[in-house]
Amino acid sequence: MELVLFLIAAGIIFYLYKTFQGYLSNPIVPTDRDILQPQRQQDYVEERPILSPKEKLKRTEYGIIVSILGRLSFADDKSCMLEERLVKGIIDDMAKDSDQPGELYLEIYKESRNDDIQELAELFASETIGQYKKRVKIVEFMFALAYADGNFSQEEEDSIINVAAILEIDNADFNHLYDSFKALNEEYVPLTKEEAMKLFGLNDGFTKEELDSKYNDFFKQKRQNVIDPRNLGKPYNESGGQDLRKISEAYAVLLKEVD
Repeated sequence: MELVLFLIAAGIIFYLYKTFQGYLSNPIVPTDRDILQPQRQQDYVEERPILSPKEKLKRTEYGIIVSILGRLSFADDKSCMLEERLVKGIIDDMAKDSDQPGELYLEIYKESRNDDIQELAELFASETIGQYKKRVKIVEFMFALAYADGNFSQEEEDSIINVAAILEIDNADFNHLYDSFKALNEEYVPLTKEEAMKLFGLNDGFTKEELDSKYNDFFKQKRQNVIDPRNLGKPYNESGGQDLRKISEAYAVLLKEVD
């Protein structure tokens, strides 16, 4: 019995020996599928919408200002020649300073009728951190637009108050603007035809071309570039703003004489 067990053990050992010898003679070569390949990590690229030139411009500081002014102008669905000229003036200044087409700014202005003025104010606030004087200047210009037709509506007042609050305009500064524009409007006396002609230096028989020329010259002289940093500390009404209303009314009075 012991001999049998010995022979079995010897056979197993011999088999294992021969198998190991065969493995050494013919090692198993792994195929490409058996080798783990490092996986390349794909870069994640966020898909962003392609913006049109107008949409890009609308997101800039100037684009936001124009949207705010447009939303204010359409608040009461009223407009006048002075308001339109003031808007054209600031758009011309922005176009020149940014080297962008004025037509795009004008489109943004006209399309802002239904924009949320609080959201616009928040965007402007984020663009003007640490630029308090610029914020005050824009609020001041909003008052100028609102009073351009001599009628400060409740809708315009609410819009300006909302913007001023979000821009964190100091109460003293806001009240000064509010009271000064209100006082000037209450003190304003309509012009007669004779006073208008004297203001423009025109005589009886003047033509529309002469009237337009006089008005344009006066407007250029009196209009303040509100986006010019040099004008941030110059009060609008003391720098020709109130004169613009007077010459605009004079123009409207005399225009009836040549129509």
